[in-house]
Amino acid sequence: MIGADIVWGEGVIGSGVTVAVLDTGIFGELPMLAKGANNKSNRIVAWKDFISSSRKPIDPNGHGSHVAGIIANSQKGADGDWNGVAPDVKLAGVRVLDETGYGTYETVIMGLQWVLENQARYNIRIVNLSLVAPVQSPYWADPLNQAVTQVWANGLTVIVAAGNNGPDPMTVTVPGNNPYVITVGAFTDNFTPADWNDDYITPFSGTGPTLDGFVKPDLIAPGGHITSVVPAKSVLVKQYPDNWIKKSYFNLAGTSQATAVVSGVAALVISNNPSLTPNEVKMRLTGTALPWVDANTTDALYSMWQQGAGMVNAPDAVFAEVSGTANDGMDIQADLAGTIHYEGYSYYDEATATFRLYDPYADWAGGYGVWDGARGTWAGARGTWAGEYGAWAGARGTWAGARGTWAGARGTWAGARGTWAGARGTWAGGYSTWAGARGTWAGARGTWAGTISDPTFMDGFAAGESPDAENSNTATSFFLLDQ
Repeated sequence: MIGADIVWGEGVIGSGVTVAVLDTGIFGELPMLAKGANNKSNRIVAWKDFISSSRKPIDPNGHGSHVAGIIANSQKGADGDWNGVAPDVKLAGVRVLDETGYGTYETVIMGLQWVLENQARYNIRIVNLSLVAPVQSPYWADPLNQAVTQVWANGLTVIVAAGNNGPDPMTVTVPGNNPYVITVGAFTDNFTPADWNDDYITPFSGTGPTLDGFVKPDLIAPGGHITSVVPAKSVLVKQYPDNWIKKSYFNLAGTSQATAVVSGVAALVISNNPSLTPNEVKMRLTGTALPWVDANTTDALYSMWQQGAGMVNAPDAVFAEVSGTANDGMDIQADLAGTIHYEGYSYYDEATATFRLYDPYADWAGGYGVWDGARGTWAGARGTWAGEYGAWAGARGTWAGARGTWAGARGTWAGARGTWAGARGTWAGGYSTWAGARGTWAGARGTWAGTISDPTFMDGFAAGESPDAENSNTATSFFLLDQ
């Protein structure tokens, strides 16, 4: 579906890259996780357990092993291909969620701190966060988002789930609402991987814009009925025995799984070009993604707030000539210091009952740049951008735009010009100074009222105040879906 097999054919299988998986753990006794593509038992190079202090890699729940398997499974299937996206990457297992799949901000942030302290020692380049928490504040005021931003600023590519609260607008969760990181939504092949025409974005996939106005997710990846590995005696197998296949294989669905797919592709990208920065990796992933368009008209079938830049495209992300960086125009150090914060280009237009983009991008008419919040077909947004990064894809002649409803990719709106990956403006408080009026978000669509656990938070937010520790979210978890 994503072309990883084409990348493997060129000899790129993720060697020299370590991915940190912050989750329910990694079961070290599964050989396809313990051994890399060279069949040596040195795959899990680091392990830290913030839940029970286990000295060996464990995963009582199973979710973390499933995620790690999508990224790195070194076993080959009946088709002779690898079962993981980047079968030779190293793994750093960081257990921050318990056997039920839940944890606290404290454990996740401690896990991120551990990754920062050990990134050089283990050559950690990617952090996979297939976990979510409710949005209770602007991105910059959330403690987990602050930690994630710091990790990104220190040179680590952070890939996170959009959450499984879709399909309504403004359902992207923390830390997926962080504008710097790579946020991933999910689509399914509808059980027909050879036919792209019946693919669709899963109803559970978190949808933007974020409450800070950013376009999220950044891109989408396969996230329905994904087969990977879990321990046979794990909680997931006990709770969902029908999902068990055989020999440690298990089916799950969710943006957690889609996130792992993109982490695997990012590992292939970095393995082929180790000098890339996180912003350059993000640019490659989004700038080469395949927008979802009508095969006959090339009109967009999903808005940017549903599909982001489109479907992850491994061959072009790894091999195409891509210039520029994502997150242009954003000073991440000033953001961390609290001297400046950003908002996105998205807003809700009450007069037309649509989500739109502020100038200078208001001329993006039609289905990709204007959205009424419903699920269906989208008119407009002509696909004139198809094939800009077609040098690699064009040589094969089939990957970009020729197999159905996915068109070739364009980089300018995916971050090269700092559009929705960057900032429309800055603000130091004053809710109405950036969202157009408090009622635009809180009253017109009722989203804020439904997502903030402490109703007094709105008053502080309108006054530009950050939440205190008591108002900060403490629960975080993965989501299990069977679709």
